[in-house]
Amino acid sequence: MKKLALIVSNNLWSCPYVKIYSKLLDGWGIDYDIISWDREGREEEGIQYTNIEKSRNPLCVFMSFVRFSAFVKRTVRKNNYSKLIVFDSQLGIFLASFLKKYYQGNYVFDYRDLSIEQKTLFKKSFSTLLKNSYLNVISSPGFKKYLPQFDYTLCHNIDIIKAQKGLMPVAPPDYKQGIKVLTIGAIRQDLNYEVIDSLGDKEEITLSFVGKGPFSSNLEGYVKDKGYKNINFKGFYKKEEEESIIRDCTMINIAYPLIPSHISALSNRFYNSLIYRRPMIVTKGTIQGDFAEKYKVGLTLNEYTNLASEIINYLNDLNNSDYDNNCKMLLSKIIEENELFEQKLKDFVVKEL
Repeated sequence: MKKLALIVSNNLWSCPYVKIYSKLLDGWGIDYDIISWDREGREEEGIQYTNIEKSRNPLCVFMSFVRFSAFVKRTVRKNNYSKLIVFDSQLGIFLASFLKKYYQGNYVFDYRDLSIEQKTLFKKSFSTLLKNSYLNVISSPGFKKYLPQFDYTLCHNIDIIKAQKGLMPVAPPDYKQGIKVLTIGAIRQDLNYEVIDSLGDKEEITLSFVGKGPFSSNLEGYVKDKGYKNINFKGFYKKEEEESIIRDCTMINIAYPLIPSHISALSNRFYNSLIYRRPMIVTKGTIQGDFAEKYKVGLTLNEYTNLASEIINYLNDLNNSDYDNNCKMLLSKIIEENELFEQKLKDFVVKEL
């Protein structure tokens, strides 16, 4: 009998935070399964439920979750796991009654994004899910504003070893040959049209989009239509290329709109900005903007009309030594929070039933 099951309602490649758990469990010598939903016909490790979604119609999505949750219940009963780790609120809500009945106090719930729990219809089930868990984990303190009042433990979406390396000396960016602003990772709409128009054809600044996402082609087409020559798109990149790409830039663009999902989240770019000492460009009023202001690790703005001059003024006033120390201070806080999470997870794993 395997002690644990990690349950995630997506392909594993799109859920890197699952590796935070699997690495810890491997290190502790804990036997576990990963139960995942294969939405793409992509073979991955563990126990897979394959259902390639062809429609995002709400009813179709609802029925897909009904079928996946039924698969999960069958698999859990068959393998008789002693404890579970459940990821994301959609899946958690569909499993809430099952978890309360059979795993009360013997599951961890991990929350990474605002979702259907914000709708009145699902609030009761979501509260049941939180109330009956051993531990409720969130990846950003910004989520607390939108969640019921429970105890939450932070687990930042960052490799702690990578974060610890970020405490070592890092060379500041050299922008004497020009300022390079980078948007890396999943390319979404966010406030990127505003950023593009503000930086378009500014001779002293280059804007790069490296990665793919639902708005990549839209943004690239917009740049072509506008005729901006200093903005480029580079598509997918290998994970091992990420560090060199970031080190080659001057600042990192994290211009988010003021909507709940973006106000509350901490992005991968946020962490990479701190680790590689490339100041972030963030929106005032978001959790990332709050951290940037408190620790003085980036440029925070209400709007992006005069972004080019704001960037130049910020860099001219930047004290690299102070900035370096501020990044280390915030990284140390993040590491401490993840270490606390690790201890709580270990307590859960070794706890007797």
